[in-house]
This record gives sequence, structure tokens and C-alpha cells, in this order.
Amino acid sequence: MNFPYLQTTKSEYLQAETFSLQQESATIGRHPSCEIAVDHSAVSREHARIVKEPQGYFVEDLQSRNGTSLNGRMIDSKIRLAHGDRLRICDVEFTFVDHSEGGLSPRKSRALHKPDSRVIIDDAPNAFHSMTEINVPAPQKALLNPANAEIKLRALIEIGRNLGAALEQVLPQLLENLLKIFRQADCAYILLNDKQTKRLELRAFKHRDPQNQESFRISRSILEKVSATKAAILSDDIGQDTRFDPSESIVSFNIHSVMATPILAGDHDHCLGVIQVDSRSGGKKFNYNDLDLLVSVAYQIAVSIENAQLHEAMIQERVLERELSVAHKVQRGLLPAAPPVVEGYEFFDYYQPAQHLGGDYYDFIPLPGGEIAVALGDVSGKGISAALLMAKLSSEVRYGLLIEPTLRQVAQHLNATFCENRWENRFITFFLAIINPAMHSVRFINAGHFPPLLVDPIHEAGTIAKHIGSFPLGVLEDADFEEYSFTLQKGQTCVLMSDGLTDAMNANNDLFTLEGVLNTLQANRTLPVVQMGRNLVSAVRSFAGKTPQTDDQCLVLFGRK
Repeated sequence: MNFPYLQTTKSEYLQAETFSLQQESATIGRHPSCEIAVDHSAVSREHARIVKEPQGYFVEDLQSRNGTSLNGRMIDSKIRLAHGDRLRICDVEFTFVDHSEGGLSPRKSRALHKPDSRVIIDDAPNAFHSMTEINVPAPQKALLNPANAEIKLRALIEIGRNLGAALEQVLPQLLENLLKIFRQADCAYILLNDKQTKRLELRAFKHRDPQNQESFRISRSILEKVSATKAAILSDDIGQDTRFDPSESIVSFNIHSVMATPILAGDHDHCLGVIQVDSRSGGKKFNYNDLDLLVSVAYQIAVSIENAQLHEAMIQERVLERELSVAHKVQRGLLPAAPPVVEGYEFFDYYQPAQHLGGDYYDFIPLPGGEIAVALGDVSGKGISAALLMAKLSSEVRYGLLIEPTLRQVAQHLNATFCENRWENRFITFFLAIINPAMHSVRFINAGHFPPLLVDPIHEAGTIAKHIGSFPLGVLEDADFEEYSFTLQKGQTCVLMSDGLTDAMNANNDLFTLEGVLNTLQANRTLPVVQMGRNLVSAVRSFAGKTPQTDDQCLVLFGRK
């Protein structure tokens, strides 16, 4: 029995050219246990899976970080595979071969399931020789061409009157108008350059007869020539054109006459896509004036597409802003609602992410016996990924304090968690202290974080044991973390912070620096903890002025009254 298989070109990432799909499920990924192992750092450990079901073979992405594409489109659900489908995972492309679907070698053409499965873009090369070719000029020059001026004007008005805002509304209406303008056309297509695949992808198709369900083939080589050269092309009668060999694929498409033009962006520097119209019956031909008219129409379509893309981008940006706003509130909910109230002690906290979401973390955690745990961490990186890791750290710290008897073991638990491969080599600098208010003692561990500062009302402010510390969490699996302690004297304040404060930058690209922090603390050493913290934050803000914040800022103070 001949089983379907995946076929690929041998590369540095794969040792085989074909992979038989005999089993019920085959996982593609970086992990050696995968049925199809791809040794590529961009591929996730378990990236995608192909499963056999009664209806056929299906592919699904396993929430990989770089995604899986099928026929040039990223997939977000389980999709059935068809013979010749192109499956791409990062830099590796597979072709799905199923001889039960016709016994052919992997096809060079592929059916596009979106937006219309009747249209097949043929990837086979052919030598298209256009009878007429127009180098598309800049818009202002083209619109001054007096040829067909009245027809052009009516066409442009009609197109402008019927356009919507979203592309899914715009493109079908454009094709409807094109079939009204070009009475001899049977089919009209709009293909746009996809930013991800860097290829022309069909976005809209219209046949004059809505009941027609036959397949329609178009040539990718023609489309890419139009896009690359920015030249409109026309063949008024392919069947009679002696420059076409009967064996060439374009001749077999049952196209009688065809014209295509690039859709050029407003700056005329790049091509947004291609419009093609064709007739599929004898006696229906396009001429030079038709091509000239199509070029003029393409300018209006370009404006419409750019406006629609800007509209979609604006909507997506607003959706993202709303989601980030909600995520920001959720992240703030992971942080303490208020500092703890402990007799004889005072606490201050400040947190300001550089973006909507941040990777800095702090917490006050009450422990049995009246002790208070104070944690502060800084996840490498910024933004959403750092914020998600910060949320994980928040829960793991509390869990570690619950199950582990010593600070050293808490740190080892956290380090083991963040040394796992799933965190994409990120690390966390981390400081954790336990305050015993009854004994005025502070026990702490420091995992690669900035040493705590001690402010004394009499002596000069400075760091506590500057060289004490270990590797950050998530760097070395067998890293050890030593516990240290000191006694907090009356009037002393302990200051914990992330490097977002020392690295705050002004308009001259000067940094606030550790010296700036120590000088500010020294000047405020006799003030209560809360006022001291506020003055430090104010000094950093005043130094930076209107210069945008580039790193998350986190500050925690606790002191003995």
C-alpha cells in the first residue's frame, strides 16, 4: 500500500527527502523524539502535527512561536491536506504527496481555498509574450492622457461610489465594477502581495455567470512579471498568437484574451498587487484602449486598497490597544494593592513599565509568625513576553515560599522552573528577603540582581554586601544560592530597585546612574520611608524630563521607624 508522504529538499536541517505518513499521527518539531525532527532554532520543540482521520490527513499548528503556513497562509486551526499542498515551517518547506488523489507527482499548481477554490494559480513557468505592453507611468501623467477620457471618468466615479472601508467589502465590489466596465470579460481577479509569504495571493475572484462552478487557471509567471516590471500587458488572442507554443501551460487555460496591470502604491515605488481580466470565448477581445482604461482604473483601486489597509490597520491597532489596556490592568492586579502595615515599620512601592506591560515584578507576602517576604525581580526583555514571564514568577514565588523551608531552597525551586527550555533562554534577576519585625532581622538571597541599598540617618548611604549574589534565575541549572542576613537598625531604610531607575536617560543621553540614586537618598536620609521613596521617583522623573522611558522602573523601600 502506498502511503501519503511529505517531500522536501535535503537541507542542513533534515537528513531525508521524504517522510512516510504511515502512523496515525506525526509530529514535526525540534525535539529529537518528534517523528519528523527539524534541527533549527526557530522551530519549536513540538511545532506542528499531521494526523490521519477518516476524512483524510489534517495538519495543525501546536501553538508554535513562529507559526505554520499552508500554501502561503498561516493556519490557526486543523486543516485538511490535499495532494500538492505546500507546508512551510520556518525555513523548511514540505510538499504533501498523496497518490490516491490522482497518482500524480507533487503538483506545481495549487488550489487556493480562500477566497475561491475554483481559481488555481499555476506555478509552472511559461513564456508569456504579450502583444501589447505598457510601462505604467506615474499617476499624474497617466490621468492626463485624453484617450477614452469620458469612459475613464465614468469608470472611476462608479468605482469610487461603491467602495467600502474593509478589504473584504472593497475587493468584490471592485471586480463587480470591472465586469461592468469590460463587457467582453468573463473573469476578473485581484491578487495582492502578501507581506508574510512575499508572494501574490488571490484575494478576490468574480465570474460573469454566478452559477458557473468550473475551475479557472491563471499563470503565476504572468502575474509576477507584471508585478516585477510594473508593466501592464495584453494579448488580444492567445489562440492565434504564433509566439505561444501549444504545449505551454497558458495555452491550455482556455483563455482567449487577457490583460493584466500592476496595482501600484501611491509612492509608485512598490506593487500592491495585480489585476487580471480575461475572456474565455472566441470573438471577445481586449484592445489597447481597454488596457489603457484598466491602467487608469488600477490607480483608483490602489487608493482604495491603501485606504482599506490603513483602515484595517487602524482597527487592529485599536483592538490591540484595548487588549493591552486590559492586560495592563490584569498585570497591575498581580502586584500588591497596598504596602503591608507592620508596627514599627514603613513600606513604599513604585512600578512604572516602559510599555503597556512590563517585566519587572515586586511583591509583599505575609508569612506565618508575622514575618513578611519582600520580592523584586527583573525579567530580561520588555513587553508582552516579559509580562507573561513576570506573571509566572509571581505565582512561583508564592508557591515556593509555601513548600520550601529555606530561602536557598526557594531560589533553587525558582531556578529549576526557569531553566526549562520553554522560556526561550530568558533569565530573571531576582532578590528575595524575609523580614522578622520582632527580631528586626532581614534574611535574603540575591540571584544576579542589583544589591540592596542601605540608608542610614547618620552614615553615608551605600550598598549592602555589593558582591553578594549568584547567577540570575534560568541561567545555570545547578546554580547555588547562599542566604545572607543583617539587622535593620532603628531609622535605617533598605532600598530595592530595578536598573530602570539608574538607566533613566535625559535629552543629552546621560544616565541617572547609581551615583544619582545614592546622592538623592543621602539628601533625604532623615525623611520617613514614603517621602524618601517619593523624592527619589521625583528626582528620576525630573532628570529624564520629556525623554521617553526605555526600561521598566520598579522601586521598593522598607524601613524601621
